[in-house]
Amino acid sequence: MSAKSTAPIPKSEKRHSLLFRWMLRRNARQALKLPQVRARETELFRKSIKGNLPNSGNVLLAACDDRYFYNFALGLIKSIERLGQAEAFHLLLLQPSGKVIEEAATLSKTLKHVRLTYSIDPCALAEGLPRREIYYTAARFLLAPLILEAGVERLLMIDVDAVMNRSPWPIIPSDFDHQSGAFIFRRNEKHPWRKILASAVLLNNSPGSMRLANAIAVSIAVSLGKKPKYHIDQILPFYVCDFASKTIQNFSTVDIPPKLMGYDYEPEAAFWTVKGHQALDTFISERDRLLGPTEQEN
Repeated sequence: MSAKSTAPIPKSEKRHSLLFRWMLRRNARQALKLPQVRARETELFRKSIKGNLPNSGNVLLAACDDRYFYNFALGLIKSIERLGQAEAFHLLLLQPSGKVIEEAATLSKTLKHVRLTYSIDPCALAEGLPRREIYYTAARFLLAPLILEAGVERLLMIDVDAVMNRSPWPIIPSDFDHQSGAFIFRRNEKHPWRKILASAVLLNNSPGSMRLANAIAVSIAVSLGKKPKYHIDQILPFYVCDFASKTIQNFSTVDIPPKLMGYDYEPEAAFWTVKGHQALDTFISERDRLLGPTEQEN
């Protein structure tokens, strides 16, 4: 889920203080240092989640609240369905209404090509946050370890404000399973909260990747308890990866293949997304063109 809100975060607040960054680094280091330990916050999340998790194969994961379910998730699901190929997609529903749960249940039974599963998150860890979208953007990282533990082989987490143009799996190199993870790294960025773009993250069921997923989840869960004023879904994965590369033997990450996410609606891209400099209305126009007028009708 992307970080768009009806009340945009002021530019002056789009950063973490030095003290808060120190705390985030400490949380990332501790989560990675003690992989067998689950924080009280992660246990609360695990116990609160309801629904059925996928347990095999390659799976797409996105998260949304009610507004994003109708504005984006339905379009994303339709874009996958239209390709006519079997695809597993798990949707994390954030404090959903009964209507959304009912529609998700109906879709899971009626779609021909998309194997849709969904979880219900009451958003217990979002309590007290100054902006709930801080939790919304991070929630899928909390769920990722549970999905990998259930038996999924590859997990691709994407923003829900996207459409699938073609299957992403043939684009992923065959040797990815020897890596701990793949991210959209932005190494030339100065600030740590900008060095990873969280619109696509790829994990697998190798021990190293599962340790990475758990460390990110624990660091996020613990940091949410400190009531951050800005997003932590990019800075904490960066800190965890940075520490892991220096301290864990055989740890390695790679860049997400460039053709996976298309920010300029490239015909060869697996996904088109609203991220980047493109305006929202441009994305909606391209999405409607891709799906066609009849496909967009609810």
